Amino acid sequence: MAAPSKPLWMQHGGWYAPIDDLSRPWVGSPELDKPDTAPYLFIPSATSLRKQQQRTTSKSELVARAPNTPTASRKKRRRLVISRALHRLADMIARVPEDEFRKQPRSERNSRTEEVALREWKAWGYYAYPKLHGHYIRNFPPDKDIPPSLDVEQVFESLKDERNVLHPERWVRGLQHPALPPRPKRWLDHKKGDPLPFPWECQLNPFLQHITFGRPHLDWDISEPSAECYMGRTDSKGLIPLSRADKAQPATYPFVTHMYINAIAEDPYPDQFWPFYVVNENGITVKDVLDKVYENFQQYLSLVEFQSWEGSYHKQNAARIAFEVRWGHTRGQQARRLDVLGTHCMFRGLEPHPNREGWTMFVGLA
Repeated sequence: MAAPSKPLWMQHGGWYAPIDDLSRPWVGSPELDKPDTAPYLFIPSATSLRKQQQRTTSKSELVARAPNTPTASRKKRRRLVISRALHRLADMIARVPEDEFRKQPRSERNSRTEEVALREWKAWGYYAYPKLHGHYIRNFPPDKDIPPSLDVEQVFESLKDERNVLHPERWVRGLQHPALPPRPKRWLDHKKGDPLPFPWECQLNPFLQHITFGRPHLDWDISEPSAECYMGRTDSKGLIPLSRADKAQPATYPFVTHMYINAIAEDPYPDQFWPFYVVNENGITVKDVLDKVYENFQQYLSLVEFQSWEGSYHKQNAARIAFEVRWGHTRGQQARRLDVLGTHCMFRGLEPHPNREGWTMFVGLA
């Protein structure tokens, strides 16, 4: 297969094809052989562990060495007991998800196990914010009661006036045309009244995924609004800001209307965290999550709240230092929640909370 004309990371975001006229039919992103997705947790089976740990030493060599190592047999038995216990534990862990999986209806299995391709996340960005006349134009949620006789090409041409000034307010959201990105079939609206999937049942947008090793998908200091959010895993030497189309991508698959972020990873004071909800009845997007994170940590700390941490000297001290560094030159400023994080203010993604009821946020050093 010929090499793709664009880097792999552009399969998910970054560059979006512009639409300058409606004479050519729309062509979506191609499928590549090596999607740049986040790694999965792999639990080896007991059989594979056992094969890796089998000794290659012959029995005769073991007998020959035994007189010189009087505790060898005892150590061997101890290792064998520990190894068998680990094998049984690995088998139990690997077996539980499989048993639960088999209990599910086949339709639910497919929706939860089929991985969303990178181009499918980007396809929604194309639809929700197409790049018309060189500018991202909001196209979702669709306007109601669109006249069937409305001329799409006329609306498209009206976006620019005789002085070449753009008028995005003239666009009618939800218009369909062969030259415009269609609504992707994968992304269905969440039906009101239906139960929401648990976090561990969702696939998270790669922009929001936590990566244990290597560069994160986003380069974002949560002290700055989402307009200052940049792509992290690129081969570009310069900063590439997230576009409106990038931030319009769904936060999860399937679409959800509520997300509950209720912890910071490795927080020694979890009872003093400020949990918050992200809500969008039309489906939560990447921008919704980023904006809510920023809003939550911009809230001011009250004196009563700060004094309640008297037993947490390190937390108070970190807040004082960060406050002086960030706001010391400005009179009249109050400490914010962000200051409690100290220098750990870089967004590092989300993961399902261990209690299976919300999301854990990861932060890192600036």
